[in-house]
Amino acid sequence: MENLITIFSWNLAAVIALMICGWLVSLIYKNVSIVDSLWGLGFVLIAWLTFGLAEGFGGRKILIVWLTTAWGVRLSAHLSWRNWGKGEDPRYGQWRKKSGDSFWIVSLFKVFLLQALFMWVISLVLQVVQLS
Repeated sequence: MENLITIFSWNLAAVIALMICGWLVSLIYKNVSIVDSLWGLGFVLIAWLTFGLAEGFGGRKILIVWLTTAWGVRLSAHLSWRNWGKGEDPRYGQWRKKSGDSFWIVSLFKVFLLQALFMWVISLVLQVVQLS
């Protein structure tokens, strides 16, 4: 049980760190759409961290980490290509207008950290199956 909590904690901290880095980049470019490109990479990060920390069945861990990597890298590449040069997503643009000068901090919580939490919850399956 202690190993489970440790792995869950490291994974949550890692995706929060990833999203904070993405948020900092979004402040430079004034475009929070970068969060979409980070979505798949977050799952890859969690899969590899769990792979390194968990003591589950080796064959299953290898299969899960490589399938997640293929899916996550493909998803991130697809979203990056699709969004390249198109400016900020309209839904984020509306939030930016509504929040005014405080959008820089609103985007940290409402966009980046919220998605980090969703990513971590959704990835609990990836984490648990590498443990058992």
